[in-house]
Amino acid sequence: MKKINRFRNEIKAELKQSSENKMAAYTGVIFVFVLAAVFLINLIVPDKSFSASENRMLQEFPSISVSNYFGGRLESKMESYVNDQFLMRGSFIKVKSAVDVTEGKLKANGVYRARDGYLIEDIVTPDQKTISSAETALKNLKAKYPKLNMTFLLAPNAGNIMSDKLPITVSMADQNKSIDDFYKNIKASGIKPIDVRKTFNKKKEDVQLYYRTDHHWTSDGAYLAYKAIVPALGAGMPMEFESKIVKNDFAGTMYSKSGFTGGRYDSIRINLPKNKKAAKPSVIYYGDTKKKTTKFYQLKNLDKKDAYTVFGGSNHPMYTVKTPTESNRRLLLIKDSYANSVIPMLAQHYREIVVVDPRYYFDNVDDLIASEGITDVLFLYNANTFFADDSLSIMLQE
Repeated sequence: MKKINRFRNEIKAELKQSSENKMAAYTGVIFVFVLAAVFLINLIVPDKSFSASENRMLQEFPSISVSNYFGGRLESKMESYVNDQFLMRGSFIKVKSAVDVTEGKLKANGVYRARDGYLIEDIVTPDQKTISSAETALKNLKAKYPKLNMTFLLAPNAGNIMSDKLPITVSMADQNKSIDDFYKNIKASGIKPIDVRKTFNKKKEDVQLYYRTDHHWTSDGAYLAYKAIVPALGAGMPMEFESKIVKNDFAGTMYSKSGFTGGRYDSIRINLPKNKKAAKPSVIYYGDTKKKTTKFYQLKNLDKKDAYTVFGGSNHPMYTVKTPTESNRRLLLIKDSYANSVIPMLAQHYREIVVVDPRYYFDNVDDLIASEGITDVLFLYNANTFFADDSLSIMLQE
């Protein structure tokens, strides 16, 4: 009888194992089928160029060329393309945020819920390879153009300057050390650092330097930066500007990204010259869209979700700003979106400003410097973007 029972148990065990193997096989087939379906759908569905919830441009399918491949740009852009264009990406982000909020977490999708209605993005841990490549590219650029006046403003993020607003249990990466090290290295290469941290820490109780719901600095923060940039460039004395509120219910990238609700909306202000008679009109030409305008501020965008695009519209690879100033100096501004709210003020000091965003610009910078008669170069980034992005070094190496 014992042998019969043991035999029955062995048969049951084999049947169970066989059933589990079949289930595993079925699951594997279904998984492969789902992956294949997602891949095919991703090929069919048109790429999206903009994420309204993140308020940023998405990576579209990159152009394939020999220079892109050997320069490393193709691999980087393909990785970004896959991440940005993944099927139902926005829905997955929303679900993740909703779960975090429901669980009562202080952090959702890399954003902390802080005091006084602030939503503060986590500080990026610098990618050492990215930083080293950028420093080498900058050093080589300065060596190639020793007579060009080169400056670099690396804007601190809200998590740095406004750290007193964070929950007491939160500890972020030391952004100040990263900025100090970077400034030390580029200064040794002959590039002048523009450090606004001392001014920002001094003024943060008097003016709102960063939006509560967005990762950008406000127009007040941009104005303080402008007053530091102009003398550092040797471009004369800063002009006096006054701010005007154009929107009172702005909910920016941190609001959309985190899913945190119940906070305080922001006001968007634009800076206008106090002495309108002394201000010179500018003409802005966008090469990618072939459009020309005299307006820095695109007020119609205030009704869009991405209302920050009131400052110059969406991101452009390259455009020019021409102003009939007494000075004949020409500035090459290599930047991220933090610069957008500074450009209208800087325009009063240069006959021409050539604005380049390395994330979307794929042409040769040397040709640009030569053809436009560049006299000054300003790099303007926020630290979080700069320490995580390799587009600057790739652009300068081409």
